[in-house]
Amino acid sequence: MPQPVSLKGSVLSLSNLKVASADIEQVTRALAEIVGKAPAFFKGLPIVIELDVAIEDPMFLALLVEFLHQQELVPIGVRTEEQGVIEQAKFAGLAVFDTQDKSRDKSSLEKVAEVAPVEPVNSSVNETALMVRGAVRSGQQVVAKNRDLIVKGAVNPGAEVIADGHVHVYGPMRGKLFAGSNGNRDARIFVHKLDAELVCIAGFFLLADDIQPQYRGEAVEIYLADESLRFDILN
Repeated sequence: MPQPVSLKGSVLSLSNLKVASADIEQVTRALAEIVGKAPAFFKGLPIVIELDVAIEDPMFLALLVEFLHQQELVPIGVRTEEQGVIEQAKFAGLAVFDTQDKSRDKSSLEKVAEVAPVEPVNSSVNETALMVRGAVRSGQQVVAKNRDLIVKGAVNPGAEVIADGHVHVYGPMRGKLFAGSNGNRDARIFVHKLDAELVCIAGFFLLADDIQPQYRGEAVEIYLADESLRFDILN
């Protein structure tokens, strides 16, 4: 007879929300603006709250957690050394993470440019590339599992193209683009004309407003270096 439950170790991808203000209204306004840029991308995202400022309001954490739920984010814990906040977290049923045991994080309320990288499941990309001939329309999603993706046409706003390997778009790129979706940090993006809503490699992403203007409308190669997305204009 099988056991009714089992407990196994697992590695999950978590996103750090770095809080640099003790003003809950300022924090929620800034967070709403960020989430509003790509609500579908952030929906259901597990969040670790990292406090970089002293918190005196005993209701701060409770209000922030409630707001995160309203935005359809999933707060699971906090990272802090403040005893008062630790007590608030325990009361709210949140995990408390060691501040000395964290990966380098560059996300902030002013500009969320990265999330914690996805743990690789299978970084090998051996299969023949998936070829899409023609445009990917708004609302459509194309997924290339364990292989590269080639789109010989436009990717329209509201469309998503996702690959475990590299992504090539030989047309205007106006939707959301994900390469290395299984955690492959060596994956690259090649776009004929960049005007994307979001670009992401192995969990590190940039929203449209965070992409430097000199790259918009250009043919570019995008890759990951030092845990940041880098852009090279293709001649």
